[in-house]
Amino acid sequence: MKKLTTIILALVMVLTLTAGAFADSGIIVTKNPTDETRTAGTTAWFVSDATGYTALRWTFTNPVGEDCTVQDFRNAFPYATVEGENTTQLTIRNLDTWMTGWSVYCTFFNGNGSANTIHASLNVTAYVAPAYAYPTYAGPSYYIPYGATDGGYTYDENGHLEYDVYYPDGHYTTFYYDGSSFTDYLDGTYRYDSSDGSVAIFNDDGYRMDMYSNGYWEVYDPITDSISGGMIYD
Repeated sequence: MKKLTTIILALVMVLTLTAGAFADSGIIVTKNPTDETRTAGTTAWFVSDATGYTALRWTFTNPVGEDCTVQDFRNAFPYATVEGENTTQLTIRNLDTWMTGWSVYCTFFNGNGSANTIHASLNVTAYVAPAYAYPTYAGPSYYIPYGATDGGYTYDENGHLEYDVYYPDGHYTTFYYDGSSFTDYLDGTYRYDSSDGSVAIFNDDGYRMDMYSNGYWEVYDPITDSISGGMIYD
């Protein structure tokens, strides 16, 4: 009888602990954040919600699975802006492709415990610079060969096809076999369009502006000998 009583008490304790574990904080997550796929330089929004909570906190997880605070994320990407870390909407502005692989989740708290949402991943694709629209002139444009020609086309020293286009005002663009091009505006200003969507504009005075395919831009000012840069905002 004593042994049976001991077993019954043990079962009661197990049931009590189990009930407590299920009751836990009483918080019910009603909305989980969803995965965000955005372009570099734009904004991502993560939204969550729950009932029975008194406070909340967002947490980042890096690509190797380590939890990081919002401040850790800010330190990793100082040019980005993170807002709403203690609200149900987390906003990340000025995204960068290096953020791909990070994820976020929200933790809701009350006096009895906490509850987590599921993880939502962040995927940032490269910014693609818009194609440059060359002006349309009334007069004809014509090809000037770099070497021996065939219908206005020529081949470089490696056998790659390239050609020059001269415009009526005198400026010209050289188009290369890899899809890149170089434009000389004949006023000391030049432009190079890379095949990956990057653009560089520079002049004889040493000024240079670079716009990269991931949405980052950088400017060198020779007058102040300084460099500035940032991400293209949406």
